[in-house]
Amino acid sequence: MKIAHTLNSSGTVTNIIILADEADPNDFGAVTGPDGVGIGWTNNGGDWTAPAEPEPSLDSLRTDKIADIAAAADALLAAGAPVTGGLHVALDDGSRADLTAMAATATAASANAVPWPESYSRGWIAIENVRIPLAAPGAGLMLAASAGDYYAAIVQHRRDLKDAALAAEDAAALDAIDIAAGWPG
Repeated sequence: MKIAHTLNSSGTVTNIIILADEADPNDFGAVTGPDGVGIGWTNNGGDWTAPAEPEPSLDSLRTDKIADIAAAADALLAAGAPVTGGLHVALDDGSRADLTAMAATATAASANAVPWPESYSRGWIAIENVRIPLAAPGAGLMLAASAGDYYAAIVQHRRDLKDAALAAEDAAALDAIDIAAGWPG
């Protein structure tokens, strides 16, 4: 079996046909070409040229830009909120819920409604598996507020960049959005 190509009057491949090895492509108004030739290719006197890649649509470019924005935010969230000593507080959903519970306990302990538990005073465990000291409720509140602010800054900047991408009127405006600038940290 061999592959042959039918061409229109301008030399563009319009169809691909499979022939028996002994068949003559000329009998079918076809020519043979190198491997990989497909519909849309052109033949100008024996020189084969692939069709030009279509320009991506603004919607396609916008989707790619928003995906890049999300990836940048996800990378920062996965790295955690930086705290003193080069440590990081995890920002996944469960960790943020734990921080909220700790902050609620710290608020109550600051008002002398409940004692500050030993489990919190022993320290918050950082991503690096090192304890961050929380000797008093105020330290717990500061940690939760700092991590919460860092998380919120990432989410808000991600939204600002996404809004800019959605508002971009053309590819140049979309390309001008600097997704590397403006993140917290």
